[in-house]
Amino acid sequence: MTRFLALASLFLALPLAALPAVAQSDVEGPLNRVLGAVVQPDGRVNYALLARSHRADLDAALSAIASQDPGALRTDAQKTAFLVNAYNARVLERVLAHPRATNLERQSLFGAFFETPFPIAGTRATLNQIEHGALRRQRQVDGGGVPAGLRALRPSRLDPRIHVALNCAALSCPRLQPRAFSASSLNATLDRAMREWTGSSRFATASGGTVTLSSLADWYGADWETRQRPLGDALLAAMPANRRDAAAIRSALRGKTRAQLKAARDVRFAYDWTVNRAR
Repeated sequence: MTRFLALASLFLALPLAALPAVAQSDVEGPLNRVLGAVVQPDGRVNYALLARSHRADLDAALSAIASQDPGALRTDAQKTAFLVNAYNARVLERVLAHPRATNLERQSLFGAFFETPFPIAGTRATLNQIEHGALRRQRQVDGGGVPAGLRALRPSRLDPRIHVALNCAALSCPRLQPRAFSASSLNATLDRAMREWTGSSRFATASGGTVTLSSLADWYGADWETRQRPLGDALLAAMPANRRDAAAIRSALRGKTRAQLKAARDVRFAYDWTVNRAR
């Protein structure tokens, strides 16, 4: 007993740095190799190269996603990074599984892509359940509940910046990042992705007195909007001031709620579901 107490006292006296670190997912390594190789500067994806040379790494990432210990993901940053990486890796697999896919909407591929369960952290869930049930914390998804194992991975609050992190393989999606998301740099990466999106034509274009906004602002406007800050101001807060059509976009969005933007004559919403294949 005396020896046990002595060892226990020594253990408790160790600095935190000497204690075992929280177990990290093995997703990021293989996924980084995939993304670094196949994501082009314009955000399009070289799926042919992925299938030919990097399928083993994608499969390794998906295997790690399936076997991830949910108990090792303790912080919101760890949970969010894991869920976003799982979503984006699965979307890559879905495109490889449907090599003739050219437009998800016109070819009625939403079910095959977003409503088909796959293994994740010891349970099975769909992409919609990851996005809406876990990251957006909704109770019902596609008319059903959210698996208990996935609910355990919910961050404590909704972060609207997830909408620029998730990539659905469509041209209008915010650009797929060339590296996996990591908990240690998550906040900075999400901020950078927001600036990148709001600075691009994927977010908005202005022409002929009309501003065309991404439908993400319509579909998920409530995630950005608060009583203190309407949707237009929330989006403008991230938009780079030096984009060419910034003045026109600011004029159309400033001070406007989602409802006001939807009713505005000089604003329209659009989304291109063409698959983001490399040219």
